[in-house]
Amino acid sequence: MPTANWKTQVYGRVMSLLYNNPHRVVQYRVRDDQGNWVDRSSTPAPVRRLFETEGPEERTCLQTIQFVHHILIPPEGRHVEELHIHPDSEELVVITTGRGVMNLGGMPQAVSSGDVVYIPPSVEHELRNVDTDEFLGALFINVPVGEGIRNLVAAQQ
Repeated sequence: MPTANWKTQVYGRVMSLLYNNPHRVVQYRVRDDQGNWVDRSSTPAPVRRLFETEGPEERTCLQTIQFVHHILIPPEGRHVEELHIHPDSEELVVITTGRGVMNLGGMPQAVSSGDVVYIPPSVEHELRNVDTDEFLGALFINVPVGEGIRNLVAAQQ
């Protein structure tokens, strides 16, 4: 029987999609080699990304929130491969355990268990675990705004 753990995953993280919206409308953008913002899903990845993975039917039930996902970041790891933005959504990150640094718009901020970070639309961000021994746990909650809401309403009709 094959076994695996977080150390064998390509990105070295434990991630789970807790709840999902059936209408995917929020954009995930990263900078290309020229510094332009491009859609992350248009670039190849060695593994299936969480935002491209469907949740089971009973958890694909959200009507306005795009997703709620949980992540455990190993010591000295990060939650994504690169800084990124969501131009059409805002995000809340609830730190559930451990301590880390949230890079928010180029400003690093220390975070620890119990903190809640607000990420406005189009603000570049990433979460890093600064601990050398413990996992950093976080819940990510992403909600469309502006064009994201208009796209969501159109998708629901």
